[in-house]
Amino acid sequence: MLRRISLPALFAIAAIITMVLAAGGVWQFAKPIDEMLRALAPTWIGIAAVFWVLWRRIPPAGDANDLVRPSPRRRVSSFEPLRLDRRYADVSILPLTALDYVVIDTETTGPDDDSGRNGGGRNGSGNGNDDSDAIVQIGAVRIIGGKVVEGDTFSRLVNPGRPIPAASTRFHGLTDDMVADAPEIEAVLAEFLDYAGDAVLVGHDVALDLSLMGRVDRIDNPALDTMLLSIGAFDGRHDHTLDALAEHFGEAVQDRHTALGDAGLTARIFLRLLPELDRVGARRFGDAQDLCAYSAERIRDLGLRS
Repeated sequence: MLRRISLPALFAIAAIITMVLAAGGVWQFAKPIDEMLRALAPTWIGIAAVFWVLWRRIPPAGDANDLVRPSPRRRVSSFEPLRLDRRYADVSILPLTALDYVVIDTETTGPDDDSGRNGGGRNGSGNGNDDSDAIVQIGAVRIIGGKVVEGDTFSRLVNPGRPIPAASTRFHGLTDDMVADAPEIEAVLAEFLDYAGDAVLVGHDVALDLSLMGRVDRIDNPALDTMLLSIGAFDGRHDHTLDALAEHFGEAVQDRHTALGDAGLTARIFLRLLPELDRVGARRFGDAQDLCAYSAERIRDLGLRS
């Protein structure tokens, strides 16, 4: 029966019972009603204040799948490209604030299957494992010493070797003509990996980006996902999309749905997340990996990913 009562209702019932018990205790020592009320007033106010604070901390009621609402962009079937179970001996024990990062984003053609697709696959629900999906743009910015390095960016168009669907063009604005003379992914990815060096790679729902890159070349860099970090840092928050986090942190959104624009926004959000990670005890890279792994398990448990 208790499972059918919402958590806020349980708190309200508990508050009422506590007040009644307090009244019963005071009644034994204060016979006149006016004395009892004067004695009970501060007690009731205190009880109400405590339960009100606890109530405010309860996330709004919703469907079970709303407990963790990750980015709605197209996803790969798992978080394996992040290699969250791998430990990097030279990085794991280092504070997050001491590391250098390259924050990445890609725009893609999207899979051939039109079902559930919404332009470039960035907001669709396709399976993300379609071999026809291909990168058409890679963007990245660098973080050193806890700051985005101005002017130190990477932005390249990629010829995907296949037509870009109209739905994807409407989403990110890239056309076949725009990428016709661009190099293929092998050349662009080699250039990107040289740019990234040994830095930790960061992205928002970055498993897809790493998966598509991993088809072409081995990606050995450690990686973190701002979506998973957000889920771990904000336990009661429902929406972990890039736009929702930008609004939460008051970050300006510019050049949205371009690889470089989204990489820059993700970088700023990542820096804003660092104090929140410190708050929940994720101060070192290994801690952040564990937090990402915990969030990934939450998503799997809710059936949002297989």
